[in-house]
Amino acid sequence: MKLRKWIAITTVLAMLGMTGCTPAADSAGKAATPDESPADSGASAATASEFESLEPVNIEDFMGSPVISDYIPDECNLSGTKEDGSKWKLAWCCADDSDESMAFMTGLMQQAADEYGFELVRYDAQSDPQKQTDHINNAITQGCDAIIVNPVDASALSIPMKKAKDAGLVVINSQNRIADTSGYDCYVGPDDTMAAQQMASVLMEMLPDGGKIVMIDGMMGSTAQINRTAGFRGVMQNYPQYEIVEEQSAQWSTAEAMNIMESYLSKYPEIDAVFSHFDLATLAAIQSTQNVGREDEIMFFSVDGTQGALDEIAKNGCFKSTSMQDFKANTAIQVMAALAYLNGDGDKVAKETVTPNVVITADNAGKFEAGWG
Repeated sequence: MKLRKWIAITTVLAMLGMTGCTPAADSAGKAATPDESPADSGASAATASEFESLEPVNIEDFMGSPVISDYIPDECNLSGTKEDGSKWKLAWCCADDSDESMAFMTGLMQQAADEYGFELVRYDAQSDPQKQTDHINNAITQGCDAIIVNPVDASALSIPMKKAKDAGLVVINSQNRIADTSGYDCYVGPDDTMAAQQMASVLMEMLPDGGKIVMIDGMMGSTAQINRTAGFRGVMQNYPQYEIVEEQSAQWSTAEAMNIMESYLSKYPEIDAVFSHFDLATLAAIQSTQNVGREDEIMFFSVDGTQGALDEIAKNGCFKSTSMQDFKANTAIQVMAALAYLNGDGDKVAKETVTPNVVITADNAGKFEAGWG
């Protein structure tokens, strides 16, 4: 893939009030983390040098949306009704509908119910694992045929999800995978390690001679933080011309991301690139960089795919790329997987249905609408 010429511009929109992909930002700029386990705020990220060795990927392979038929074969029976004409009853156990990305998925779920003709029962756990446990138990007693669960806490929800599966419900694990694979029929969601591997690959293409890099992480110890760090460092550790000079956790907080970037700018007269675990951190870091007039010196890369990030990347400025979770595709696939299982075609769907993120650059940013953020 040929190296493109990128021209930095000096105006970057600071969208600090927008919600993030996994977390939802509150009025203080601190993001809730419905998909992840909490950690101590402000903790510095681990800087271990040993990660599974990964190689750069071919970015051209990830510039388009996932093809749904690659995951749900066309021959699958996706009827929303049973043989007797009654509707299948599907429960959507959302981690937190105040999160903009989750609310977007909820809307898509309702559209799918209207399209396929099944009955949708909606639950909002409001980031409370106990409440989500109660919702799963309620779905069992209410006679739901299937549940799609976006776990608030992957550890805490393993047992109730296994209980639902043992009770005969089809269980689809959405986005945040639980460790006990016997607790679900099918997992549908992104690969955070690959997402960060994608961003390492784009960075290397745009900064081919190497450089100094700083990182802004999500919640320490969370699934996303662990995997996104592993994906990025797994590639970078093989190329000594790239030096990761520091890595800190912003705890999914835009305000903390801005503080971290201000610290980096103060400590390091040379920074060539920033890799953030979430788009809002990138937008906050760009604002910090603008405040000291250094935005022309630094390239920014992240993971999420908010509309705000897509809009900024389309301007061909210092925000170079993000790895976009395709919520439209993932929501469609998880609904179709549930229906395939209910209609006897579950064997045609992979138990681990991992969908690739879309690499967004200035070349394709204008072709996508995130639908949220």
